[in-house]
Amino acid sequence: TGQVDIHDLEWGADGLYSVNTSFSCICRIGDDYSFRPVWIPPFISKLAHEDRCHLNGMAMADGRPRFATAFNTGDSRQSWRERITETGVLMSVEDNEIVAEGLPMPHSPRLYDGKLFVLLSATGELVQIEPDSGHRETVCRLDGFVRGMGRIGDYAFIALSRLRENSSTFAKLPFTHRAQQAGVAIVHLPTGSISGFIRYQASVDEIYDLRILPGMMRPNILNPDQPEHRLGVATPGATYWASPSAES
Repeated sequence: TGQVDIHDLEWGADGLYSVNTSFSCICRIGDDYSFRPVWIPPFISKLAHEDRCHLNGMAMADGRPRFATAFNTGDSRQSWRERITETGVLMSVEDNEIVAEGLPMPHSPRLYDGKLFVLLSATGELVQIEPDSGHRETVCRLDGFVRGMGRIGDYAFIALSRLRENSSTFAKLPFTHRAQQAGVAIVHLPTGSISGFIRYQASVDEIYDLRILPGMMRPNILNPDQPEHRLGVATPGATYWASPSAES
């Protein structure tokens, strides 16, 4: 893709969609071009490698992008930085309209059973937003920088990142001195109660997104640059980890 600063990434009905933050658009990724633009926010006047509004999040419906989040509605290079905690927006891709505004650093819009959820990173909130009115209701508030969300059943898994101490952006957040550990909070969506927490003691600082893989334990991605990738064996009914001594 080249230098396009991809954020949300999701398979759709006709290919792989991504949020192209550098060019302020949602695009489709293929093998013929760096990217194919499929949607540009109505306030963006042209494609330019300028990260004009920090477009970042994308909610899919019926195999197509349905909603998107950005940090503001600016149309100049990195215009979102000045009032980063006050100017976020949620947009309808289908209607090409702004659904809600004044959001504090929105990320990770998701449609679950027809309900629209968004993470507000600057306040640590999970909110539900009514697309017709823009009204938002807080489901829960977490004491940290929330970004990245998955769901299984009634439970949302919400990622929290450790804030960078030398970041001028993160220094503006009210919980900066407390957000010193990355992890995943498990939230019961019907009640908003926190049912559990996974904490990373030292190996992880920042999380952008997460996915739930039901029925899998300790999944990993094998690096073909290392010889260990040859030890993984997959069959239709099971997977195996071969003994190094049996490697051929």
